[in-house]
Amino acid sequence: MKITGFLFKARGAILALMGGLVLLSSLDANAIPIFARQTGFKCVACHVGGEYPQLTALGRYFKLTGYTQGDAKNIFGELTTNLDRPPFAVWLQASKQWYANTEPGGINGNAPTSQFDAQTVSLFTGGHLTDNVGAFIQWTAAKYDPNTTVSFGPMSNLGWAAGIDNSEVRVADHIVNKSGDWIFGAYLNNRITMSDVWNTQENWTSDWIGYFNAGFNGLVGLAPSTILQGGASQHNVVGLGTYLYKDKTWYAEAAVYRHVSNGPLSVLTESTAANSAPALNNNLYMRLGYNKEWGPHELFIGLHGLYGSGDPYGQTYGNGTAINGNAQVNYNAFSLANPQAVWQDTGIDAQYQYILDPHYFAAHARFTHETIENSSGLLGATVANPVNMLNEYWLDLTYIYKAQYGAMLFFHGARGNSDYYAYGRGADNTGFRQYQNGSIVAGNGAYYGGSANGSPDWDSIMPSIFWSPYQNVRIGIMKTFYTRLGGTTGNSITNPLTATNVNGVTTGNSPGLSPSAFNTTMLYTSIIY
Repeated sequence: MKITGFLFKARGAILALMGGLVLLSSLDANAIPIFARQTGFKCVACHVGGEYPQLTALGRYFKLTGYTQGDAKNIFGELTTNLDRPPFAVWLQASKQWYANTEPGGINGNAPTSQFDAQTVSLFTGGHLTDNVGAFIQWTAAKYDPNTTVSFGPMSNLGWAAGIDNSEVRVADHIVNKSGDWIFGAYLNNRITMSDVWNTQENWTSDWIGYFNAGFNGLVGLAPSTILQGGASQHNVVGLGTYLYKDKTWYAEAAVYRHVSNGPLSVLTESTAANSAPALNNNLYMRLGYNKEWGPHELFIGLHGLYGSGDPYGQTYGNGTAINGNAQVNYNAFSLANPQAVWQDTGIDAQYQYILDPHYFAAHARFTHETIENSSGLLGATVANPVNMLNEYWLDLTYIYKAQYGAMLFFHGARGNSDYYAYGRGADNTGFRQYQNGSIVAGNGAYYGGSANGSPDWDSIMPSIFWSPYQNVRIGIMKTFYTRLGGTTGNSITNPLTATNVNGVTTGNSPGLSPSAFNTTMLYTSIIY
């Protein structure tokens, strides 16, 4: 698409953004969230170039010491407490999206492509509770969010969903003695990798501004992720962990996460239906790392891992409802009562930062190898192989000038062994499922398979640019290019709208879609106060 044509089509969204800026001109340019109000620091002190969520050394220190640091003063020069300051912050995001594949009711679902629309509202609270106890609590209402709004197919009606988001309570201390500089603590949270302070794990990577809809909308197998880095179990687990950071150099962490759907701790998982996300038994999460800081530079190299078992696939169940008098509506449910798998996710990750105003640069990379051993009850229906392996990679580069103008570049993908049931259509195309009114009908599978050859291989590139006219406002545009999906670079991805339907089962792949059919562009504005 030519730039002039794109800008012409985007004119409505640009006008909306300009209107928002006029409104914001009356706001204090130093308006920042609760942690900044607690410490008295501006965003740039704790975040690289002032851009959430990348942490500087000071930001890492604040989180590792339990969100408790801060000596903000009032207008009389007196130290304040959380009771003296607004205890909440709010984050608003609105967006407009464009898809490469624009068929009416097409594979990208009903995500908005013609209007600038609200996307996310988040409320935050937390910070210093005692000298050694602090919290980070987030509640989010999201629209077209694949992690909070269940989407079963191209005709699914997507809407708003609300509930608890990333939340954590920490107990920590910092001691300096003859043996060294020690920071140690423990945490309770509701998402694996939420404890990350180097922005190399999936929860805190810099692509945190996500699309209304990722563009797959019911098609599975095109771009799979490891259990650790996929984020599928977010807000469906509760973890208890401990960590140690010595001399700002050596870091060690261990935690145990488990699926929780009832009891007092279920307050941390109330936003996710009990059977709608992978169900985990006790899973061990570990990190080891080496950190070096010198002048404006910082380098971190570490190891990460997740080791455990559970139900990562879900099973198909029918509710007895008939469509057209002969097809039963099916749904997919995750449960620890289902056949289970055992996995080992092990990887290496690294971060480099250069911070010297007006220049801010950061790079993050990780590689995660996953081995999943599938139980006999999964073979021949859910998976084809007793053992599957997946190697997932990630690389991002960020440059910010004067804490106002920024550009990012992301590379993300995976390689693994083929499995027709896990990633593709299944034997004799039976992995494909027909959809009517957003419901799966007929067949034994639960999802619309996407890979023609059962391959999980995929690659993507996402450039992004943004502008922050105020430190609490961000306007940007990003585009994801898929160069490989479902193991193919050609047009062999089945289009559910044109595939042939036989007795409620969708088969065939003509005419097919290429990876570029899933390319997605989004213009957004984000405000946090």
